[in-house]
Amino acid sequence: MLGLHPEEVRADWSVALSEIKQIINSKLQTSKFKVLAIGEVGLDYYWSREFEHEQLEAFEEQVRWAVDMQLPLMIHCRKAQNELVTILKRYAKNLPGGVFHCFTGNEQEARQLLEFNRFVLGIGGVSTFKKSHLPEVLPTCVPLDRIVLETDAPYMAPVPQRGQRNESAYIRHVVTRLAEAYGVSEEEICQKTNENVQKVFGIQI
Repeated sequence: MLGLHPEEVRADWSVALSEIKQIINSKLQTSKFKVLAIGEVGLDYYWSREFEHEQLEAFEEQVRWAVDMQLPLMIHCRKAQNELVTILKRYAKNLPGGVFHCFTGNEQEARQLLEFNRFVLGIGGVSTFKKSHLPEVLPTCVPLDRIVLETDAPYMAPVPQRGQRNESAYIRHVVTRLAEAYGVSEEEICQKTNENVQKVFGIQI
């Protein structure tokens, strides 16, 4: 997975994208490596809007890559969902799908993102936090065939490891919390989310 993260976008974003695209093209031409997705890309206005315009341009350019190469997108979005959705709608008919990474939003935001049919929501450690509303939001409006599991390691460690360095093994706590929320077995959560990964990224697990 290759892309320019929104927090790394600066005035020279076009130069950075040119270098990344060269790498993607070279890897698409060899069987030794496989590019699974364009990402992690998106918009992030949480800390600063200094490069707001540059982020918009860089994100849209990488959306065009995804469409042209038919590679899924791994999308990062903080405090910019309206702007992000506006861009995605321009390409909605041709988007190959992808993941809205680390979803922590409300029911309205979930429904808005799920209007992009081939996309899923990435759910991680936040779902286990005491004040998280995800256990109520997800069963209400997000079918099991529209989520995948994420760690976001080394960040966002789930309860009871919260505050520690996150790692892949802790995903079991997310599985347990989602099974409780959806009222299904942990095995079903694992099976469904694995199937979703295969569908989005075209890989076997």
